[in-house]
Amino acid sequence: CPERALDTHIYQAWKDPSSRETFYENACSTKHIIATMERVFGPVIVGEWSLATDNCAMWLNGFNDNLPGFPRLPCKYIPCANPYMGFDQPGTPVDPGKPAQGPFGTGMSGPIFGLCPVGRDWLVESEHDSGKDWMKAPPTAPYGRDASDEVMTQLALKKINSFSGYGHGFYFWNFRTEIDEPHWSYMSALKRDWIPSGDLNDVVITNACHKEDNGLYKCIAKRDQLESNIRNGVDFVLKIQGNKTDLVNDNDEPLTKNNVANMTGKELYTLADKAYNEYWQKHRVDGITCDFGGTGVLVEVNSTIPSANDDDYFDDDEHREVDNEMKLVEIVAFSTLSILIGSIFGFCAAMKSNKNFNKRMQKTKFGKTISRSFVYKSFGGFSSHDYTEIPSIRV
Repeated sequence: CPERALDTHIYQAWKDPSSRETFYENACSTKHIIATMERVFGPVIVGEWSLATDNCAMWLNGFNDNLPGFPRLPCKYIPCANPYMGFDQPGTPVDPGKPAQGPFGTGMSGPIFGLCPVGRDWLVESEHDSGKDWMKAPPTAPYGRDASDEVMTQLALKKINSFSGYGHGFYFWNFRTEIDEPHWSYMSALKRDWIPSGDLNDVVITNACHKEDNGLYKCIAKRDQLESNIRNGVDFVLKIQGNKTDLVNDNDEPLTKNNVANMTGKELYTLADKAYNEYWQKHRVDGITCDFGGTGVLVEVNSTIPSANDDDYFDDDEHREVDNEMKLVEIVAFSTLSILIGSIFGFCAAMKSNKNFNKRMQKTKFGKTISRSFVYKSFGGFSSHDYTEIPSIRV
């Protein structure tokens, strides 16, 4: 039927919060879904997509409204802009002295004390990212730690990689209030260099999903999840995989739900790592995600997910604490150096201005040593003979 086409809307704004790697992999995996639909049904068009990874954009789900349970995390707030329809509209300008004003829907989204909600910032992550740094971080990135440009650029490249080569077209969904939201504006994202302009066959686009397409990620269990939920995740894998699983017990027999029932701690999490990754690797081309009820997370191959007790793990509060400690060390070092330099120059000044002090010091070992120093010579290499006695004046 050449006169038909399937319109699909692919968003990440309504997904649960997760690591950037999870969003990247999800964006790249959509190509497999689109290719399958093209093969089974016919032409597929991505009629709507955006760069949003949260539900924070003001009025995204309706005027002064939101969906139950959204936003999943606290939103970033910025000063509200002037109304584009003029100040003669009801409720304008926004009063910075008032909280949220009704009428309200079933949720909340709107100006509060002159501030309006926008998408959260992505943060520069710690060296050993837990996969949840972004979730625990403040919605507004501290100075010098905003990685939104990097994350959004990579996400845009991966989405375009999936949409452009496998379907019959894609359309960015532009949603706009008075607030500039590049996550929902193609032109604003273009100005921020999040979305590239030019040839869709550019190597930065065609190679954008290299890691994801070549299995350079692995799916493992989050260490901060309840053990009961981890067991449920493993049970799901065992139920779906059945005898085809590579997971075996001590007798080299396929693991069963009963084998997992009494597992705890490291043994359970290690098994979950194997189970999650086995299932995800086998089915990721079918669009399966590394979620497992919120207990799974993607990490790069040859890396691990540390627990909050690991010595090499730190969150944003600890990062600021380290920064403060470094600043204190720098202040102490600078102060000590200043005192030392000041003492040397003070000593040399005393040698220059006080003849008796000069004579006494010239007789000491320290005085003889300092008299040969560069600093001493920079003052002219003076000695007690350099002083000219000023005759007393009798009145």
